[in-house]
Amino acid sequence: MFESKNEVVLKTDVLIIGGGSAGTMAALAARKKGLEVILVDKANINRSGCGAAGNDHFMAVLESGPDWDTPEAFLAWYKRLTQGLVDSKVVEKVFTSRIKGLVEYLENIGIQMRIDTKNNDFIRTKSFAQPGEYFINFDGRSLKPIVSKEAEEAGVKCVRQVYITDLIKQEERVIGAVGFNIRNGDSYIFEAPAVILATGNVSRMYRNPSGLPFNAWHSPYNNGSAQAMAYKAGADLKNMEFVNYTLTPKNFSASALNAIVGMGGYIVNSLGERYVLKYHEQGEQGPRWTMPWGTYWELKEGRGPCYFDVRHLSDEAIEHLLTHLLPVDKNTFMDYCNQKGLDLKKDLLEIQICEGQLPAFVGSVTGIHIDENCLTTVPGLYAAGGCAVSICNLAGSMAVGGAAGESAADEILRDRIEVKLDQEKIAELKARAFEPLKRANELEESRFEGKLHQIMADYVGIGRTKLGLETGLEELKKLNDLTSILGATDGHVLMRVHEAQDMLLLAELITKGALTREESRFGLSHYRGDYPDTNPEWHVSLHQSLKDGVPMMKKVAAYK
Repeated sequence: MFESKNEVVLKTDVLIIGGGSAGTMAALAARKKGLEVILVDKANINRSGCGAAGNDHFMAVLESGPDWDTPEAFLAWYKRLTQGLVDSKVVEKVFTSRIKGLVEYLENIGIQMRIDTKNNDFIRTKSFAQPGEYFINFDGRSLKPIVSKEAEEAGVKCVRQVYITDLIKQEERVIGAVGFNIRNGDSYIFEAPAVILATGNVSRMYRNPSGLPFNAWHSPYNNGSAQAMAYKAGADLKNMEFVNYTLTPKNFSASALNAIVGMGGYIVNSLGERYVLKYHEQGEQGPRWTMPWGTYWELKEGRGPCYFDVRHLSDEAIEHLLTHLLPVDKNTFMDYCNQKGLDLKKDLLEIQICEGQLPAFVGSVTGIHIDENCLTTVPGLYAAGGCAVSICNLAGSMAVGGAAGESAADEILRDRIEVKLDQEKIAELKARAFEPLKRANELEESRFEGKLHQIMADYVGIGRTKLGLETGLEELKKLNDLTSILGATDGHVLMRVHEAQDMLLLAELITKGALTREESRFGLSHYRGDYPDTNPEWHVSLHQSLKDGVPMMKKVAAYK
């Protein structure tokens, strides 16, 4: 029988939860400051996070000469993209001031960023309303293993296959975490004066159009545990109502949109019309949210199916697309095309609107609220990457991760914080972690998740309304009552039960935020059918937090 057998207590200066791109860079940065660092992940850090399998683009400001390739131009664009809901001062400190050095670092450790080997130069493309070519095309399939090896060789202690269930607090400060090994049942107690959350975005929240919940266009193993833990610890979560949608090939959740529009591809309806131009003056070069938004209306008004069209591209551009971009983000992309009998040089590629994910688009306005030091509203608790509000995507996650690691290390070196664990509280958190093992598994976690997907798709998906959202909240409360019959018999199922409960918590916060925000903004990200217009009076961020067990919500004005 799977049970808590041994207790492992580990002390460190900086604890990082989440071994993806942000977490690994945070660990490296803190370790370079001379501190002891533990990096814990529920899987294996060599292939953790959204960048695990690979990535074909890396956003960067290189200051190469053009007016658009400057920190000032990037920050101005980013403010427009996020509509002032992200603090430019944060983005400047955690991204634009670091990204050029990060590209140089990756080249130095063996990542081939210059895939134009003939000229030993970068190949750069632009998309999503960028003023210039911010995306470096590269083959990122080996990036995560190489960076993870760098962290281990630097002396970062990596703890694998341990799922973290709760943060530990000492008065108002976070001082560690509790978890369990999903293979052998050992309980883990981590003691650290600084904790960095870096578990990525939130996937597996909505019904997947492919019918397979783990066939997501982002890592399906990112279930929002950082956001849930931060909320329970009292930290502010921001703009949870904004949900990301994109376009993917039909019944295949591959991140193809950026690659195709970045190379100059079109999006057309069944009449052959480039319809995105009707919804944004920049057409396929507009913000990401405009493309699923336009596709939604084309399908709704009877002009579907819709397609990616790259037939007009030059042979050289199509070769680059099929060799360096599409197979990198999804290694099986060309297998998919072959099985469908598609030749993209002469055939259209049917598309679909993907399932909802958090955060919303490249401008991460959704997640854990942080300041310019990557510190949350709770002392001792930092956040980085897709779980935090700053800048999202691979490049952003790595840059912000490094900034968080440096900030946490600087605080420890400056203040030398005393940590003392409350053993009674530890026992309570341990009991909570293993509680599902004591229950009969009357309801499988997969069925529980399936019901969650249905509720979110039916009531909190596209075309929200007051009555629908209120119904969704009622249904989520009913689902919450069923957690008492969610049991577990082994470590894997125990992890899945905790994941499901975290997703349910975040689903409630999304629904409450969507019900409160009486307007529409960012296309399908928050489309209220009963409030279809964007309202200047709602040019605010909604912050949600848990204070002394009481849910709180407040409006915070957009940044000027």
